[in-house]
Amino acid sequence: MRILQQTIFIFLLIIFLAAMPSIIVINPNELNIFFDFSHLGKLYGQFITELASGSLGTYQLGDQVRLISEDIKGNFMISLFILLIGVLAAVIIGLLFGVFLSRFIITRFFNMLLNILATIPDFILIVFSLVLAIKIYEVTGVRIISLRPDAGALNLWYPIVLTGIAPTLYMFKLLAVQYYQTSGEDYIRTAVSKGMRVNYINFQHVYKNIEPFIIAELTKVVSLAIGNLFIIEYLLNVPGITKFIFQNNEFQPISIGLFSMLLISLIVYFSIRLLLYIFKRGFIYE
Repeated sequence: MRILQQTIFIFLLIIFLAAMPSIIVINPNELNIFFDFSHLGKLYGQFITELASGSLGTYQLGDQVRLISEDIKGNFMISLFILLIGVLAAVIIGLLFGVFLSRFIITRFFNMLLNILATIPDFILIVFSLVLAIKIYEVTGVRIISLRPDAGALNLWYPIVLTGIAPTLYMFKLLAVQYYQTSGEDYIRTAVSKGMRVNYINFQHVYKNIEPFIIAELTKVVSLAIGNLFIIEYLLNVPGITKFIFQNNEFQPISIGLFSMLLISLIVYFSIRLLLYIFKRGFIYE
């Protein structure tokens, strides 16, 4: 019952957000903004009718009216790939430097770098990274980004890096704190006093106690990546799912885009959960 209530609430919230551009009206005579809810019933009715008929509806692309179902697959896969690799990299880097490599000197320099980056807002960090990429091209002639939507890998790897920055910062700080707290527990001191190797202790004792914190914070990690993805796909002209959200104010493509983004976040979340489960079953002794 609770899951059903959450599903209904999320559905209603998404279609309401998708309808916002349609219900916000600007009065040119009085120069004010007001809300016109008279079209909501019609919009919702058309949306449900389209889905019931097995169609996702249409959207306007320049002078063309195109079917969403014909164009959305490629955009969906691009956004899914960027988000999945970005979040996966954040988890792996967080585990490596926050737990398994935390005793090495290089981790201290990595920690200092992340502390500096953590003080900069995400949007400023993304814009600064774009400016840096342009400067590198001007000085060296090496193109590391492209604003063309058909640039292939050149239009993907940099968005992946930028998408993973905020989740990596958050995951590393979280795991670093949890690692030092766990390392002070009596059972860890007992394991050290028995002469157990550090890697064995990290795998068999520390990780098992840190894993619940990773799973609990995974939703926030994914949400941070999604927030950056909206900005990055728009600024870098990435042909992702946000194309349907930003390119016009039509209710149908915006709602489909938002639902697709929700589906992408769920796929990424459960994919990371599955990988963590496989890692635990393969390397951790129960």
